Amino acid sequence: MPIDMQSAIVAELMARLAAVDSFGGMVFEDSVLRVIDSADDSLPDDFIVIQPGTTEEVERPTPGSVRERVVLNITCITKRRDFAAHLRAARLGIKVALPGTKAGLTTQGVQLAAFQTETPMPPGQGRSWACHVLPVQITYVQPLK
Repeated sequence: MPIDMQSAIVAELMARLAAVDSFGGMVFEDSVLRVIDSADDSLPDDFIVIQPGTTEEVERPTPGSVRERVVLNITCITKRRDFAAHLRAARLGIKVALPGTKAGLTTQGVQLAAFQTETPMPPGQGRSWACHVLPVQITYVQPLK
């Protein structure tokens, strides 16, 4: 059975993002809206959620592989009152943890990684969570055999 490249990439991202000050203590894969709507009191003040986005097939270079691009939304989330400065620091920490043209990923088959347009999200009316979404597009070769 071939390795699931997206699972391997997400696992490596979670390990690398654990180094982000304040936010790296909890990094997990989930839906951001589900998490912030859950009113879970056990969540820390700061954490990171990786939410899978779109996957695009780029080409089939051989019968045994496919080149794909996936967008993974890395979202730093805080409920601190001084959220803007705190989220900017987290943003920089994420960029430091994911350097270079492959975002520091060493998973065999990763070819390129690039951050896309970011979205800051202040807390909405009656909400306590503020977020900053950093989509990263990762191109990789997925073995099929």
